[in-house]
Amino acid sequence: MEETKGFYDFCVPYNKDEKLLRAICNELVDLGYKTIAIEQVFDHSKKENVKRASDIFPEPINLKWLQDEFKNKLKILQRLTIIYMDVAVAHAMGNSMNLKKFNLVAGQPKTDAALTHCCTTFNGDLVTFDAQAGARLYVNRKAYQVAVKRGIFFEIKYSPLIVDTNFRKDIIKIAHNYFVRGKSKSIIISSGATNPFELRGPYDVANLSFIFGLSEDQGKCAIDRFCRQLFLRAESRRIGKTIMFVKSSGPIVFSDSSSSEHEEDEGMLNAEEKEDQEDVIKFPKSSDSEQESVDNDDEQPNKKKKLS
Repeated sequence: MEETKGFYDFCVPYNKDEKLLRAICNELVDLGYKTIAIEQVFDHSKKENVKRASDIFPEPINLKWLQDEFKNKLKILQRLTIIYMDVAVAHAMGNSMNLKKFNLVAGQPKTDAALTHCCTTFNGDLVTFDAQAGARLYVNRKAYQVAVKRGIFFEIKYSPLIVDTNFRKDIIKIAHNYFVRGKSKSIIISSGATNPFELRGPYDVANLSFIFGLSEDQGKCAIDRFCRQLFLRAESRRIGKTIMFVKSSGPIVFSDSSSSEHEEDEGMLNAEEKEDQEDVIKFPKSSDSEQESVDNDDEQPNKKKKLS
């Protein structure tokens, strides 16, 4: 399993301009992020993308050059966001092998039915939204609770707040809906930034979470602990059921509380035996001295009798 460290930004859109993508990664490093995810988008709702093939989803883009450049600075994951509007996407996802090559799979529904499906039966890790059309989609309470029980997380992007005031209103509406329906459980905050000027530091993002209705603890977890839980869930989805063998390279010593207590009892008994032996050794010495004093006392009256 790959090791990740906080802070996290799980939505950095892919850009063909390598200079711009490198500048975004450098800015993320300067701000204190340790793990990011480069996002690829696949629109399943388009007819040209819905074809009868064994695997309609694309393979991950080769980002080895970027991973090697930021090897000791930044952990770079790959994410696929699927835009869809009907449940037919479930069949395509079940037959796809390319999805397992992505570290994260997110669903972006375009209809209310797709949103309910994304919360209840979507075989992914994350529920996201389009900032331009997301305000028209509101999750209901039951679907939200089912998603939380399944381990699905909901994503809020903060970069549209900086770009446009209209997007700001829509995102606050969506965040308020999460608060009303499920008390803002299982929320992560990502940037979705397309240039370095839209990025903010992790502590600024945690403070920004108050606008979304999150508490102080939820705001910190939205960029750290919850993202780690999301990554672990995604790894379990990719790997599935596995068997692990552990082989030791040296002697194995098993110990439990009962054995340790038994050793302590034996140590106490040995200590008591030593004390008894010391008393036994000391006792004859004291008795000899007492016996000598008694003999001297018996001899003194006899001497007196002879003198008399």
